Amino acid sequence: MSIDIFLNLTVRGLTTGAIYALVGMGIVLILQTTNVMNFAQGDTGMFITYLAFFMITTAKVPYSLVLILAIAAGAFVGLLVERFMMRSVRSRSHLSLIMLTLGLSLLFQGLAAFLFNTEPRLFPPLVSGDPIKLGPVILGRQDIVVLLAAIVTFGILYLFLYRTKQGAAARSISQDEYAARVLGIPTPSIYMLVWAIGSAMAGLAALLIVPRFSLEPSFMGLIQVKAFTAIVLGGMGSVFGAAVGGLIIGVVENLVAYQFPAIKDSFMLIVIVIVLLVLPQGLFGKRQQRRF
Repeated sequence: MSIDIFLNLTVRGLTTGAIYALVGMGIVLILQTTNVMNFAQGDTGMFITYLAFFMITTAKVPYSLVLILAIAAGAFVGLLVERFMMRSVRSRSHLSLIMLTLGLSLLFQGLAAFLFNTEPRLFPPLVSGDPIKLGPVILGRQDIVVLLAAIVTFGILYLFLYRTKQGAAARSISQDEYAARVLGIPTPSIYMLVWAIGSAMAGLAALLIVPRFSLEPSFMGLIQVKAFTAIVLGGMGSVFGAAVGGLIIGVVENLVAYQFPAIKDSFMLIVIVIVLLVLPQGLFGKRQQRRF
């Protein structure tokens, strides 16, 4: 493998890994704040993407505005899910919350199939045009948008968690919910905010990756599996560990796919098993309970 091919595969892998990271970070953010593993994260993004496709093709809304509206719609869906579904069963068993997210995943798939049918559709990229050459690296314009969007999102999430009162409240809840309540932190409001952010990230990730696939109700399934893999690799208790894990997985699977395409997906599962045997807490997790 020449150095030029290696660089191109690496950068291309970073664009894919950025999507895994966005989905994984949303899952961990919700998990560590509300103690709910959201199995509907990928399908939330899928449903938002269908809404965006409808706005582009039927309502003729400009693409730039659709992107903003889709992220806002994702946040609104997260608010509704937490307020009217999660909150109503929070006092019951933890298994009920997990089953609710699984049911929500099936609900989004069913709604997408009912409202838009299951016929695969081509989703237009946010930007088009000839690839851009940066030295030996050749990048599609959509890939550049993905990388820039991921960097901006990572930065915004960092500022939210470490530079705002709401972020500090979310981190306090993640460490000790009872103590946070005693200190007067409005946990229901923080839960709604966190679900809104997580769902908005799911919508953004799905919109960025869907031009590589065909739009259909199951297109985010494999992406969510890779996001869970990123979480395990980076550390279940770290939002930014999930980001690093996603980037690592994106690069490694791209390099492996070039040499051994038949084992691209199974190879990462083998890596995860090895990591769990050596570092059960993940690459960036900690043995003590610390969620951010």
